[in-house]
Amino acid sequence: MKRLALVPVVALLALVALVAGCSGPAGKAQESPVKLRVELTQGRVDEVRHTVQISMHNDGPAKVTVERVELQAPSFKGVGPVTVDAPLPVGGLRVDVPVSYGTGVCQGDELKPRSAASHVAFGVRTEDGKLHDLRLPLPDPDPMLDKLLGIDCQQAYLDRQVTLTFGPWTHLPSGWLNGTVLLKRVGFAGTVTLQEFVGSILLEVLPLPAREQTPKPYAVLQPGQNEVSIPIVVDGERCTPHALAEIKKPYVFPAWLSLDGGPPLYTELKITDAERDAFKPVIDACAAGHTQM
Repeated sequence: MKRLALVPVVALLALVALVAGCSGPAGKAQESPVKLRVELTQGRVDEVRHTVQISMHNDGPAKVTVERVELQAPSFKGVGPVTVDAPLPVGGLRVDVPVSYGTGVCQGDELKPRSAASHVAFGVRTEDGKLHDLRLPLPDPDPMLDKLLGIDCQQAYLDRQVTLTFGPWTHLPSGWLNGTVLLKRVGFAGTVTLQEFVGSILLEVLPLPAREQTPKPYAVLQPGQNEVSIPIVVDGERCTPHALAEIKKPYVFPAWLSLDGGPPLYTELKITDAERDAFKPVIDACAAGHTQM
């Protein structure tokens, strides 16, 4: 079955924050008490939680403590300061602080938007007890923020055109689950092609009756047609204790749609509490070794 390779996204910023020191004898400036180097990073857990990591390095002469951090990204809403207690020893040791990047602010139907110039603001306390306010610019353009904004805007655009959801469920004695994938028109008037959908890390989602041999595309919603459904079977695939303990995206089901023959656009099948309730016995049966393939 097709699997997506999830590769952590890392945007490295070679930025140094300098706080001007007091003038010493003969007007010579003292060494700055704060020198920060930061990286903006995102791993698998962050993808699920809609967060990024503010990764900080202290290149200054003494230990400092970061007490406040804020991603100031105008292209995202719902972002604010985060109170932290992050001691940074000397020597450049990396310390990460997770922050939400909010939700992308999308203009019209642009699928590859550019994020506005952004900053990271810090409140840093030095060993003398003084609190220093720092504000570092991120690269402009910033590849990571552009990518995150594009993901949000493409999803928002597709949500205005069609919905892609699961239908009613029927539990089978084998531990499998029968249901449907429902593609429904809500805005786009042209042809909508459901190229493919795949399961999550733990669960297989296969169209019936041919399962893996089903030809692609899986469905086409013609102009004037409001919805189309595809019968499916859901089964557990890799439910070892290790996989269950380590899995970060148990209910992410990727899919690809094309509009009027355009390029495939990534989306995900919508998951509700009803889906989570239905999937739990399948995972439990798989983990217990009861599912028969």
